[in-house]
Amino acid sequence: NGRSWTNCLARRHALERTSEGFVTATAQGNGQVRESRAGLRQEILIEALDTTALFGVSFVDSIGGNFPMVQVDGMGGLSLPYPPSTRFQYSVRSTPDRILEEERTIGSLANPDPVSETFLQLPDMSHRVADLAREVTSGTRAPYEKVLAIERHLRGTYRYSLEVGPAVPVSPVEDFLLTRKTGYCEHYATAMVVMLRSLGIPSRLVTGFLPGEWNGFGRYYTVRQRDAHTWVEVFFPRSGWVTFDPTPGVA
Repeated sequence: NGRSWTNCLARRHALERTSEGFVTATAQGNGQVRESRAGLRQEILIEALDTTALFGVSFVDSIGGNFPMVQVDGMGGLSLPYPPSTRFQYSVRSTPDRILEEERTIGSLANPDPVSETFLQLPDMSHRVADLAREVTSGTRAPYEKVLAIERHLRGTYRYSLEVGPAVPVSPVEDFLLTRKTGYCEHYATAMVVMLRSLGIPSRLVTGFLPGEWNGFGRYYTVRQRDAHTWVEVFFPRSGWVTFDPTPGVA
């Protein structure tokens, strides 16, 4: 709406349970099923949190644990029906995203109607943001090339800072892109999504966590609240949702 994000696909339904755990064939949202590839298995030990969310590396194919039920929303977000009261452990199997070679160079993409209707929505804003998106991507042809051009522009032109000053009366995206040119991950990811959508490229904002700190002795990652992060996923009809991160300094 120009000031904040809302998930319009937040309605949840229970996942089917199999002998291997709870399986989601729609982990990418809107019924888009990925091509099967080599998976990544994770064992996750999580402290009691005031949230129902279940975490795993994108994109989760199945999740197993001592759960009575696992739910999924229209974005592929996984959750329990209620917040856990104690620490618990579960396993996750994921298939990482990958852009298929033919979609790196193709000049136009035919997106399904439900994807376009949901992930091309834009707030009321001045034409200057769309003008900037066209300027940054001038000389590119393929949607994938436009995505990379905007990602590079944000990473290379703007400065990361948690100190962004007081709220402003204009659109936060316009203020970030055209005036302050400094901000944190939510500014970068929101700006990239809005710029891409103005070019007709379906995209969405994602919130989650970076991998955290590696413990070489125990061979595990410790993920803390300070590892919270926001990034971008862009939709390609055959590849599905593909991850991009415009925030400078994030490996």
